Amino acid sequence: MTIQDAVNKATQGGYHINGSDGVETYYSGANSEFSVWTRKDNDSSFMVAVEETFLDPEFWHALGRGLGYEDTRREGKLLLYFPTGYAADKKIDWAEYIMLRFIDHLAEGQTPDSFFESLP
Repeated sequence: MTIQDAVNKATQGGYHINGSDGVETYYSGANSEFSVWTRKDNDSSFMVAVEETFLDPEFWHALGRGLGYEDTRREGKLLLYFPTGYAADKKIDWAEYIMLRFIDHLAEGQTPDSFFESLP
């Protein structure tokens, strides 16, 4: 999976960004650096850095839904996560788990591209 595939899946799962003034937008595409959103009122577009997208918990929840997981906010599917370097038994949902894996991946000196390549 590429970063573009991940953003596409997240938008299929309901991820959405409105304009800074609240105007509705539609998703116009992405690459490994930016996603593009187009305003519905005047068809002007704006770009959002994917780094900003990866800081949004809504992105990770929507990615889970886009990949076929149930609504990741429900308590039904919880995972045990053991962060790098220490063990913890905190139960978390898929979105939180995958977001923490992403952060660990970056902390190990890896790239966002290689992280998404490892996802199914």
